Amino acid sequence: MRLEERMRLIEIDALLRPVKIMVLRDYSLPLPSERLTVKKGDEVEVPRWLAQTLVERGVAKPKDEVDVNFINGYHYKERRSSSSSQLVQLPQDFYVSVGEYLRRLDEQIKAQPSHMLINDRDVSEKNLLELSQLRLNKILRLAQTDAGDEALNSMTPEEALLYSAIKETVESWRKFVQGLVGGGRP
Repeated sequence: MRLEERMRLIEIDALLRPVKIMVLRDYSLPLPSERLTVKKGDEVEVPRWLAQTLVERGVAKPKDEVDVNFINGYHYKERRSSSSSQLVQLPQDFYVSVGEYLRRLDEQIKAQPSHMLINDRDVSEKNLLELSQLRLNKILRLAQTDAGDEALNSMTPEEALLYSAIKETVESWRKFVQGLVGGGRP
């Protein structure tokens, strides 16, 4: 299975994992197995796909809402990390949550453009790209060493998959070169 397909499976898995939402108004929704009935002020845990639906309908908002400061905070921590191969612990759903936030921002900008929203979008995108590049560089270094496996608990599922793919490729390369050195055929 290709890396892109495996990443998509991680994304689908994230849609099934529970997230906390804050209910903004009374609401009832028939589901295949039961009826979801929530009241204003309730804090409930539902699968991410359902949370997205309820947020889109204006029924709820995410409990731990991602915003420009959320991204900036992790970006700052990663930049200030003391080691060139030590990863800052990100929430397991970091990339999924940030992707949702950026899509919401895009929708808000289309509906009602403002300087503040556009600035938040630009800063968030810049810091996300820089954060992911910092982490990619560290993951590349970790994949070249045996110490990298200890850092797996600091990686998101997407990063752990990337790390495994890189490590497998590096090991294949090393075996290839060892075969040349040992007089064997590649």
